Amino acid sequence: MSSNVDVTFDAYMLFVLLTVATIASMYLAGRIAERRGRRFTVWTWIAALIGPLALRLIFLFPNLHRKNTSLG
Repeated sequence: MSSNVDVTFDAYMLFVLLTVATIASMYLAGRIAERRGRRFTVWTWIAALIGPLALRLIFLFPNLHRKNTSLG
């Protein structure tokens, strides 16, 4: 019994590379969020759901560790 679908080695390599990139962006999003005063696990899950867009989304929120420089 043969299949009509042939999966090449290139397809497997692409899948592996995309999986590694997704996991790396999840970790990176979590660490960046943590440095900005957010929770690591929450942002890791957000990155798992929306992918690398989470890296850009983190920077839309204010940095909670920034010094308050209000006058007065």
